Amino acid sequence: MRSLPLWLEARRWRRAGRTAQLWWRDDDAAGRSAALDRLLQASQAAGAPLTLAVVPAGDMAGLGERLAGQAGVSVVQHGVDHRNRRTGLAAGEFSRHWSLPELEVTVRWGWRRMEVLPGALRVFAPPWNDVFPQLEAALRASGYAGWSAHGTLGRGDGLQRVDVHLDLLRWRGGARFRGKGRILTALAAEMRRRRRAGLWEAPIGLLTHHLVHDAAAWAFLGEFLDWAAGRPELRWVALPELIG
Repeated sequence: MRSLPLWLEARRWRRAGRTAQLWWRDDDAAGRSAALDRLLQASQAAGAPLTLAVVPAGDMAGLGERLAGQAGVSVVQHGVDHRNRRTGLAAGEFSRHWSLPELEVTVRWGWRRMEVLPGALRVFAPPWNDVFPQLEAALRASGYAGWSAHGTLGRGDGLQRVDVHLDLLRWRGGARFRGKGRILTALAAEMRRRRRAGLWEAPIGLLTHHLVHDAAAWAFLGEFLDWAAGRPELRWVALPELIG
Protein backbone atom coordinates (compact mmCIF):
# COMPACT_ATOMS: atom_id res chain seq x y z
CA MET A 1 0.00 0.00 0.00
CA ARG A 2 2.01 2.99 -1.27
CA SER A 3 0.80 6.38 -0.12
CA LEU A 4 3.18 9.11 1.01
CA PRO A 5 0.58 10.99 3.13
CA LEU A 6 -0.38 7.75 4.87
CA TRP A 7 3.24 6.69 5.40
CA LEU A 8 4.08 10.07 6.99
CA GLU A 9 1.00 10.04 9.22
CA ALA A 10 1.57 6.45 10.31
CA ARG A 11 5.13 7.36 11.29
CA ARG A 12 3.82 10.18 13.50
CA TRP A 13 1.46 7.74 15.22
CA ARG A 14 4.26 5.23 15.80
CA ARG A 15 6.52 7.92 17.27
CA ALA A 16 3.70 8.94 19.61
CA GLY A 17 3.23 5.32 20.67
CA ARG A 18 -0.39 5.41 19.51
CA THR A 19 -2.57 2.92 17.65
CA ALA A 20 -5.47 3.95 15.41
CA GLN A 21 -8.66 1.95 15.87
CA LEU A 22 -10.36 0.67 12.73
CA TRP A 23 -13.84 -0.78 12.58
CA TRP A 24 -15.79 -2.16 9.62
CA ARG A 25 -19.45 -1.73 8.67
CA ASP A 26 -21.02 -3.34 5.60
CA ASP A 27 -24.44 -2.06 4.51
CA ASP A 28 -27.58 -3.49 2.91
CA ALA A 29 -27.43 -7.16 3.90
CA ALA A 30 -30.90 -8.64 3.53
CA GLY A 31 -30.42 -12.40 3.23
CA ARG A 32 -28.04 -15.06 2.03
CA SER A 33 -25.96 -14.51 -1.10
CA ALA A 34 -22.68 -15.51 -2.70
CA ALA A 35 -21.43 -11.96 -2.13
CA LEU A 36 -22.18 -12.26 1.58
CA ASP A 37 -20.26 -15.54 1.72
CA ARG A 38 -17.29 -13.82 0.09
CA LEU A 39 -17.47 -10.96 2.58
CA LEU A 40 -17.59 -13.26 5.59
CA GLN A 41 -14.66 -15.27 4.25
CA ALA A 42 -12.61 -12.09 3.83
CA SER A 43 -13.39 -11.05 7.40
CA GLN A 44 -12.43 -14.44 8.82
CA ALA A 45 -9.22 -14.70 6.78
CA ALA A 46 -7.99 -11.30 7.99
CA GLY A 47 -9.24 -11.62 11.56
CA ALA A 48 -11.09 -8.31 11.09
CA PRO A 49 -14.37 -8.02 13.04
CA LEU A 50 -17.31 -7.20 10.79
CA THR A 51 -20.56 -5.36 11.46
CA LEU A 52 -23.40 -6.17 9.08
CA ALA A 53 -26.00 -3.42 8.74
CA VAL A 54 -29.07 -5.50 7.93
CA VAL A 55 -32.29 -4.25 6.32
CA PRO A 56 -35.09 -5.70 8.51
CA ALA A 57 -37.35 -6.20 5.49
CA GLY A 58 -35.19 -8.99 4.07
CA ASP A 59 -34.91 -12.74 4.64
CA MET A 60 -34.14 -12.82 8.37
CA ALA A 61 -34.53 -16.59 8.68
CA GLY A 62 -32.04 -17.38 5.92
CA LEU A 63 -29.61 -14.77 7.16
CA GLY A 64 -29.86 -16.09 10.70
CA GLU A 65 -29.00 -19.61 9.51
CA ARG A 66 -25.97 -18.29 7.62
CA LEU A 67 -24.66 -16.29 10.59
CA ALA A 68 -25.18 -18.99 13.21
CA GLY A 69 -21.82 -19.83 14.75
CA GLN A 70 -20.03 -17.14 12.73
CA ALA A 71 -17.38 -15.61 15.00
CA GLY A 72 -16.45 -11.94 14.86
CA VAL A 73 -19.68 -10.73 13.24
CA SER A 74 -22.07 -8.21 14.75
CA VAL A 75 -25.43 -7.23 13.31
CA VAL A 76 -27.07 -3.80 13.49
CA GLN A 77 -30.34 -2.45 12.14
CA HIS A 78 -30.08 -0.75 8.75
CA GLY A 79 -33.21 1.33 8.80
CA VAL A 80 -36.64 -0.25 8.49
CA ASP A 81 -37.21 -1.10 4.80
CA HIS A 82 -34.64 0.94 2.80
CA ARG A 83 -37.34 2.85 0.91
CA ASN A 84 -36.71 6.46 -0.05
CA ARG A 85 -39.64 8.60 1.11
CA ARG A 86 -38.08 11.93 0.19
CA THR A 87 -38.14 14.17 -2.82
CA GLY A 88 -35.00 15.91 -3.99
CA LEU A 89 -31.38 14.80 -3.95
CA ALA A 90 -31.08 13.81 -0.26
CA ALA A 91 -32.55 10.33 0.17
CA GLY A 92 -34.04 9.11 3.43
CA GLU A 93 -36.49 6.58 4.80
CA PHE A 94 -38.44 9.01 6.93
CA SER A 95 -40.78 11.63 5.56
CA ARG A 96 -40.07 15.07 6.95
CA HIS A 97 -43.69 15.20 8.08
CA TRP A 98 -43.39 12.23 10.45
CA SER A 99 -43.80 12.91 14.15
CA LEU A 100 -41.55 11.59 16.91
CA PRO A 101 -44.11 8.91 17.96
CA GLU A 102 -44.35 7.70 14.34
CA LEU A 103 -40.57 7.38 14.21
CA GLU A 104 -40.47 5.42 17.46
CA VAL A 105 -43.12 2.95 16.26
CA THR A 106 -41.32 2.44 12.96
CA VAL A 107 -37.83 1.80 14.34
CA ARG A 108 -39.21 -0.55 17.01
CA TRP A 109 -41.03 -2.53 14.34
CA GLY A 110 -37.75 -3.01 12.52
CA TRP A 111 -35.93 -4.09 15.68
CA ARG A 112 -38.50 -6.79 16.42
CA ARG A 113 -37.51 -8.47 13.15
CA MET A 114 -33.80 -7.92 13.79
CA GLU A 115 -33.38 -9.05 17.37
CA VAL A 116 -33.55 -12.78 16.52
CA LEU A 117 -30.34 -12.63 14.46
CA PRO A 118 -27.06 -13.94 15.93
CA GLY A 119 -24.87 -11.09 17.14
CA ALA A 120 -27.68 -8.52 17.00
CA LEU A 121 -26.88 -5.20 18.69
CA ARG A 122 -29.53 -2.59 19.31
CA VAL A 123 -27.70 -0.07 17.13
CA PHE A 124 -29.28 1.83 14.23
CA ALA A 125 -27.50 2.66 10.95
CA PRO A 126 -29.79 4.81 8.78
CA PRO A 127 -29.77 4.07 5.03
CA TRP A 128 -27.95 6.73 3.01
CA ASN A 129 -26.41 7.78 6.37
CA ASP A 130 -29.38 10.09 6.73
CA VAL A 131 -29.24 12.00 10.02
CA PHE A 132 -32.96 12.75 10.37
CA PRO A 133 -33.57 15.61 12.85
CA GLN A 134 -35.63 13.58 15.34
CA LEU A 135 -33.98 10.20 14.79
CA GLU A 136 -31.65 10.32 17.78
CA ALA A 137 -34.52 11.22 20.11
CA ALA A 138 -36.61 8.34 18.73
CA LEU A 139 -33.75 5.88 19.21
CA ARG A 140 -33.11 7.02 22.78
CA ALA A 141 -36.79 6.70 23.64
CA SER A 142 -36.82 3.21 22.09
CA GLY A 143 -33.90 1.85 24.11
CA TYR A 144 -31.15 1.78 21.48
CA ALA A 145 -27.53 1.51 22.63
CA GLY A 146 -26.16 3.66 19.82
CA TRP A 147 -26.26 4.59 16.16
CA SER A 148 -23.94 4.90 13.20
CA ALA A 149 -23.95 7.32 10.27
CA HIS A 150 -21.05 9.05 8.50
CA GLY A 151 -18.29 11.49 9.25
CA THR A 152 -18.20 12.47 12.92
CA LEU A 153 -15.53 11.59 15.48
CA GLY A 154 -18.28 10.55 17.89
CA ARG A 155 -19.33 12.50 20.93
CA GLY A 156 -19.86 11.96 24.64
CA ASP A 157 -23.26 13.62 25.01
CA GLY A 158 -26.48 12.09 23.76
CA LEU A 159 -26.81 8.62 22.30
CA GLN A 160 -23.46 7.02 21.52
CA ARG A 161 -22.54 7.40 17.87
CA VAL A 162 -19.88 5.38 16.03
CA ASP A 163 -19.56 6.54 12.43
CA VAL A 164 -17.92 5.33 9.23
CA HIS A 165 -15.49 7.49 7.25
CA LEU A 166 -13.93 5.50 4.39
CA ASP A 167 -16.45 4.42 1.75
CA LEU A 168 -14.96 1.97 -0.76
CA LEU A 169 -17.43 3.06 -3.43
CA ARG A 170 -18.36 6.09 -5.46
CA TRP A 171 -22.10 6.42 -6.10
CA ARG A 172 -22.71 9.15 -8.63
CA GLY A 173 -23.40 7.53 -11.98
CA GLY A 174 -23.60 4.05 -10.45
CA ALA A 175 -21.68 2.21 -7.73
CA ARG A 176 -18.01 1.62 -8.51
CA PHE A 177 -14.69 1.41 -6.69
CA ARG A 178 -13.53 4.79 -5.39
CA GLY A 179 -9.84 4.18 -6.07
CA LYS A 180 -6.89 3.09 -3.96
CA GLY A 181 -5.25 6.52 -3.86
CA ARG A 182 -8.39 8.28 -2.68
CA ILE A 183 -9.06 5.77 0.09
CA LEU A 184 -5.50 5.74 1.44
CA THR A 185 -5.38 9.55 1.35
CA ALA A 186 -8.69 9.65 3.22
CA LEU A 187 -7.34 7.25 5.85
CA ALA A 188 -4.30 9.50 6.33
CA ALA A 189 -6.61 12.51 6.68
CA GLU A 190 -8.76 10.77 9.31
CA MET A 191 -5.66 9.78 11.31
CA ARG A 192 -4.33 13.35 11.09
CA ARG A 193 -7.71 14.72 12.18
CA ARG A 194 -7.64 12.59 15.33
CA ARG A 195 -4.01 13.35 16.12
CA ARG A 196 -4.50 17.09 15.86
CA ALA A 197 -7.64 16.96 17.99
CA GLY A 198 -5.97 14.75 20.59
CA LEU A 199 -8.71 12.15 20.01
CA TRP A 200 -6.37 9.26 19.34
CA GLU A 201 -8.91 6.59 20.27
CA ALA A 202 -11.76 7.88 18.10
CA PRO A 203 -12.43 4.95 15.74
CA ILE A 204 -12.11 5.18 11.96
CA GLY A 205 -14.87 3.34 10.14
CA LEU A 206 -14.50 1.43 6.87
CA LEU A 207 -17.74 1.20 4.86
CA THR A 208 -18.42 -1.52 2.27
CA HIS A 209 -21.49 -2.67 0.31
CA HIS A 210 -20.92 -6.31 -0.61
CA LEU A 211 -23.93 -6.62 -2.91
CA VAL A 212 -22.62 -4.03 -5.39
CA HIS A 213 -18.84 -4.41 -5.22
CA ASP A 214 -17.10 -4.52 -8.56
CA ALA A 215 -13.94 -6.57 -9.13
CA ALA A 216 -11.69 -3.63 -8.23
CA ALA A 217 -13.46 -3.09 -4.91
CA TRP A 218 -13.14 -6.76 -3.95
CA ALA A 219 -9.46 -6.78 -4.92
CA PHE A 220 -8.69 -3.67 -2.89
CA LEU A 221 -10.63 -4.92 0.13
CA GLY A 222 -8.59 -8.11 0.30
CA GLU A 223 -5.33 -6.20 -0.16
CA PHE A 224 -6.28 -3.62 2.46
CA LEU A 225 -7.30 -6.21 5.06
CA ASP A 226 -4.00 -8.06 4.61
CA TRP A 227 -1.98 -4.85 4.79
CA ALA A 228 -3.76 -3.47 7.87
CA ALA A 229 -3.27 -6.73 9.77
CA GLY A 230 0.51 -6.20 9.72
CA ARG A 231 0.60 -2.52 10.69
CA PRO A 232 1.64 -1.72 14.29
CA GLU A 233 -0.13 1.66 14.18
CA LEU A 234 -3.51 0.10 13.24
CA ARG A 235 -5.84 -2.20 15.16
CA TRP A 236 -9.19 -3.68 14.20
CA VAL A 237 -11.86 -3.40 16.88
CA ALA A 238 -15.35 -4.89 17.03
CA LEU A 239 -18.39 -2.66 17.36
CA PRO A 240 -19.44 -4.17 20.72
CA GLU A 241 -16.10 -2.98 22.13
CA LEU A 242 -16.78 0.53 20.86
CA ILE A 243 -20.40 0.69 21.99
CA GLY A 244 -19.59 -0.81 25.39
